[in-house]
Amino acid sequence: MKQVIGEILREFYENGVPKDVKGRHLDFIEKKRTATVVMGMRRTGKTYVTYRRIQELLDEGIELERIVQINFDDERLRGLKVDDLHLIGEVHAEMFPDAASKQCWYFLDELQNIAGWEKYARRLLESSRVQLCLTGSSSKLLSKEIATEMRGRSLEIEVFPLSFSEFLLFNGVFTKIPVAPFSFVTAGRIRNAFLKYFETGGFPDVQSDSPRIRTKTLQEYVDAVVYRDIIERHDITSVQSLRYTLDYILCNYARKASIRSISGVLKNLGFSDNRENIADYLSYLNDAYLIYPVSLRTDSLAVRRTNPEKYYVIDIGLLRAMKPNTDRDRGWLLENLVFMMLRRGDNRIEYYLTKRGEEVDFIVTDKITGQRRLIQVAWDLSDANTIKRETTALVNAAAETGIESKMIITWDSESSMDDGIEVVPIWKWALKEGV
Repeated sequence: MKQVIGEILREFYENGVPKDVKGRHLDFIEKKRTATVVMGMRRTGKTYVTYRRIQELLDEGIELERIVQINFDDERLRGLKVDDLHLIGEVHAEMFPDAASKQCWYFLDELQNIAGWEKYARRLLESSRVQLCLTGSSSKLLSKEIATEMRGRSLEIEVFPLSFSEFLLFNGVFTKIPVAPFSFVTAGRIRNAFLKYFETGGFPDVQSDSPRIRTKTLQEYVDAVVYRDIIERHDITSVQSLRYTLDYILCNYARKASIRSISGVLKNLGFSDNRENIADYLSYLNDAYLIYPVSLRTDSLAVRRTNPEKYYVIDIGLLRAMKPNTDRDRGWLLENLVFMMLRRGDNRIEYYLTKRGEEVDFIVTDKITGQRRLIQVAWDLSDANTIKRETTALVNAAAETGIESKMIITWDSESSMDDGIEVVPIWKWALKEGV
């Protein structure tokens, strides 16, 4: 195993940092004797976030030999045990004794693949010469074990597919993000780019692919999450029940979905309908950053538990790849996209039901400032019944909660309505949200 580790490290030093690394709207946080933990679904760009940090270190004059980078998803490390991890330091010191005696930066990708990894990470943190960065594709396996083994000595960074702002820069539509007010030409370019973003989504590696290749690639992303991050890690035996649970969410995203309803579908299909297992599947899919539950806003735990959650999916491009879409789906896709933009920020996101049973898509609370917003999502407001439904729910929710900020996000409508309701087109709101 020592020889394999040496081989992997030599490849890193020979190849260096990829030349095509592009920046993301993320602040890389480092603190002495604290692990930086970069988390997110597979293929969202976590490794490239660390490459960006490595390039910054090189620009600051840090020698490449003082940096250790290993991806534990490498099939050559499949037999690696926790007792072998000390070999990393030994091999590095043998290769570069002078560099190893100075402060070094360790970038360890998918370290949680190694059972007992957290004790090794803690030992690294206890060294004054190691600055540690971990990346991984499971929020629970990282955050829970770090909380228990590292006693709060971690700073977490979440990585998502490209936001719209990042999409514009990544694809060279603009060299810097435009600021309102926009000229007609600039507004046209933004709208045109948003049409593509709404079709392709934000996974970096599929941006230049043809629709056919993009679809196949995104489907393979989902397979990797299901089999490597869930089935292998949790020893799932009823694979079909897991897959149909995911299929149910993919067909009913942005709408309420209960464990009971999923159980009923599985039972009709002749698969295991154990509700505890279904609850576990949903939790695993969430831990792997593939789906996100949103609960009812209420102070009553009992009421929260008896009301179904709404589920959203990490990327609309992935949604398009996993199921056929029609014009009826565009409103759900828009709502899913809005959720993911909100999820990137420091927000607590819930849905709200008024006393009359009217639903508000999102009640958003900024975790830092405490500021709250009510947000509805509607494809357009050309129908009088749609206007009445959306505005009435917002007005009644505002009266009950005391929240003043009320917004309807649409595809391309913009106006200021009575009762202080702001109507904003998605392309403009996405830039203003700034994430």
